[in-house]
Amino acid sequence: MSNSKLSDAFQSSTAGIEHVTVSMSLPYDRLVSAFEAELGHLDPAVTKALVERRASWGEVEKEIERIGGVHGLMVIASANQGVVTSLSGKMKRCLLYLIGNPVIADKIIAIDVRASFYVPFRVAIFDRGNDGAVISYERPSSFLAALGRPELNEFGNLLDQKIEGLIGALRKKA
Repeated sequence: MSNSKLSDAFQSSTAGIEHVTVSMSLPYDRLVSAFEAELGHLDPAVTKALVERRASWGEVEKEIERIGGVHGLMVIASANQGVVTSLSGKMKRCLLYLIGNPVIADKIIAIDVRASFYVPFRVAIFDRGNDGAVISYERPSSFLAALGRPELNEFGNLLDQKIEGLIGALRKKA
């Protein structure tokens, strides 16, 4: 493939993603515990069972609603980045989570499949030592706006409200 044909195959765009960092008065371990307690956890065995039995979408919606709990969000996956990077000699305490709601994601992806890059979305918790623990995320409305599809705005705002509700609940635990 010639360079001109290769460059024709790529698309690029630039967008302003709003990054939110919230200092919490909870110590790192307590913030991690509180965060994980506030959210549901999507067990891969549950999704596998739904797929294997070819569950109806109504069944899926009920199960996701149950798992999502009060905030309607769940941990899809997590990565403890600090464990391995601390082997460099400096202790790092940081966790990265993918959180979301597959029912909401379905509606978003039905509008624009490129949104599968953004949902579920990332939330990080890290320890700043004497400065305490921090929760950090990119505002969902900002990354969905990057796709240039106004019909995604309501979903971005909905996810903003859900993550802000979660942060509010965590701040009350301090």
